[in-house]
Amino acid sequence: MKRLKFLLVLTIVLLSAGIANAQQVLSLQDCLRFALDNNQNIAIKKYEQLEGDQKVVQARSQALPQVNGNANFTDNFKKQVIVLPGEFTGNPGTTTAVQMGTTYNPTASVDVSQQLLNVGVFTALKAAETGRHYYTLNTQLTEEQIINQVAQLYYQICAAKESIKVLNNTIRNLEKLVASTEGQYKNGLARKIDLQRIQVKLTNSKTQLTEKENQLVILGNNLKLSMGMQISQEIALEEIPLKDIEQNVNGNVMVADFNLGNLTEMKILDVQENLYNLQKKASQAEYYPKLSAFANYSYNGMSNGFGDMFKNGGNDVWYATGAFGLRLQVPIFDGFARRSKVAMDKIALKKLAEQKENTQLSLNASYNSAKLTLYNTLNTIRSQHENVSLAEEVYQSSSQNYNLGIASLTDLLDAENSFEDAQNAYTQALLNYKLAELETLKATGNIKSLLNN
Repeated sequence: MKRLKFLLVLTIVLLSAGIANAQQVLSLQDCLRFALDNNQNIAIKKYEQLEGDQKVVQARSQALPQVNGNANFTDNFKKQVIVLPGEFTGNPGTTTAVQMGTTYNPTASVDVSQQLLNVGVFTALKAAETGRHYYTLNTQLTEEQIINQVAQLYYQICAAKESIKVLNNTIRNLEKLVASTEGQYKNGLARKIDLQRIQVKLTNSKTQLTEKENQLVILGNNLKLSMGMQISQEIALEEIPLKDIEQNVNGNVMVADFNLGNLTEMKILDVQENLYNLQKKASQAEYYPKLSAFANYSYNGMSNGFGDMFKNGGNDVWYATGAFGLRLQVPIFDGFARRSKVAMDKIALKKLAEQKENTQLSLNASYNSAKLTLYNTLNTIRSQHENVSLAEEVYQSSSQNYNLGIASLTDLLDAENSFEDAQNAYTQALLNYKLAELETLKATGNIKSLLNN
């Protein structure tokens, strides 16, 4: 339903803007919001949250009164027989066989019980409440992972498009060069091998363009998959102007401070530790006595005639019984099962402590690496920007000299290759900067800030 609503809004926007094509133009924020509403992994985590809510209800039910109603109807078609001494029947020295009970016995009863002292029940309730928080954090972590995944693919697609633009420009220049060289060849001013070399370069560039376009389709499909969108859905992404990234690079790049307490991964481990401690308390609670109150009331009938049970004056007997009291259960010996459970819970806590230490080291390393990579990409972008300008100058000079006949074709093709490589390297450097920026946001627990940019 959310997906249909989202697509409907986008369609209305496109129609109102007078856009003729059927593609939906999505910004990064559009993609992220769509993914949060439609990604199947996030949906699964949200269902787990609902399961956690029901576990809380189940745990709470154990602390509430338990009421059960019972009813049964018995047809004693073959009654039990006992043998009585003759002294009971006035015939000493003989025995008499007597049938016991009546043919029909209906019974209805109500049983009520209430836990008064059971540490395990109340510990389980605390564990269920903590488990609800655990499921919430797991959903949050999954959302952060999906945001990071979608953003990475979005930037990769934007970089791939820039690379295709560079390659298309190269192809156009080569096509012009082929046309001019063909004319020179016909007039005897160029060699056939020079024309063939340019044609080979043009064919290779077109082949490379096809490969990049196929790669772009694959990246687009992966993006749709991460967003939870149908692969057949046609979309277009807003282009990220390179100048915008350049402006960010030229400004003061700030990285948020590192705080383990802000990271969802650590919050989940802290909740797990709490759950393990509660589990240990629940295992220890099995050593404690359990006290409960109970009450029951039943109404029973006995009759040898089925029709007599439900009419006045019949040969039936109806009577009620009731009782209430306290029930105390004291554990004495269970073959050391409880002791083993407590020992396993302690081991689980020790394992978790090692896992937390390892996660802390890993998260610290990730933060330092992301920050270092971010600053390195800044230097790379600056140097690659200068390199693109220089490569373009060399290419333009080589092209003019080639047209004037004072530069060889080899010099021209080398200059063109260098210019293309420099442009691609610069685009890749910008992509690396955005990916490094993503890593810093992830490492500092601020990845969701992308939704507000």
